[in-house]
Amino acid sequence: MKKVLCIVICLSLMLVIMPAFAAGVSPVMQVTKCNSYVSLRANNSTSSARLVKVHLGELVSNCESASNGFVKCTFDGQTGYILEKYLKTTSEPAYAHVLPNQQVTKCSYWVSLRKYPDTSAVRLEKVPLGATVVGCVLEGSFIKCTYNGKTGYILAQYLKNAYDDSDSSSDNLTGEACVINCISYVSLRKTPDTSAKRLDKVPLGAYVIAKGSASNGFIKVEYKGRTGYILGAYLMKSYTGNVALADQRVTGCESWVSLRETPSTSANRLNIVPLGAKVTDCVKNGSFVKCTYKGMTGYILAKYLTNA
Repeated sequence: MKKVLCIVICLSLMLVIMPAFAAGVSPVMQVTKCNSYVSLRANNSTSSARLVKVHLGELVSNCESASNGFVKCTFDGQTGYILEKYLKTTSEPAYAHVLPNQQVTKCSYWVSLRKYPDTSAVRLEKVPLGATVVGCVLEGSFIKCTYNGKTGYILAQYLKNAYDDSDSSSDNLTGEACVINCISYVSLRKTPDTSAKRLDKVPLGAYVIAKGSASNGFIKVEYKGRTGYILGAYLMKSYTGNVALADQRVTGCESWVSLRETPSTSANRLNIVPLGAKVTDCVKNGSFVKCTYKGMTGYILAKYLTNA
């Protein structure tokens, strides 16, 4: 009898000291199933004050189940409540040093997403300058993160807080801008209205030319030669020199131009593109245009191309 009583007391104590995790709650969770961001609120109520916006893909820590369908958690030094339906469990340890979404910076063209936190580890993906990575955890001199569905490690020196730039929330955004805060694409609309006709799908990470604010929170932009409107919440000021263009045609040469592996006249030639040929998936990159010809993607000097 004493043995049974002892077991009951021990179990009771364990229940008292254990964190209040529900079946679907883990110490670290990730924001999901939203268009752009969710609110970290002061209390477990949808009418409670918003402390901060937590963007799609970001991680929150110190998670505990709360009432009214909320999870109590910490993000960027602030503790509050997020609706559990917008969070999913992760395998990150409770002590993980989570960060906001990060943006690639201070590189020429791209950085390596590596399998392990080591510069000699296998490269999983090339992540372009200006791209946003999610699910970020600081691990020494590297940041563990996810890009294009692949999770790996990028040197922290090449990443910055994706939302630090005040231009990202500007109501009058002009110049080059990058598409952010979406799952795969945003709509380029004919007029500044969410019910307006979609002119094109602009993929996550694509670059557009912003031409200033319009009504209803939209920014007027140019994308691949078409002018339309994108919600400002999905755009961030960028300085990469990468701007999406319409399909291009080779011109201004005698017979052909070189499609090169990198944007340099001394780079390896991938193919010869004849005068008058059409290239697709075009993105301006300084004095070059990144484009695709016969399934090969490379770079052609911009002076030899014109709108197709």
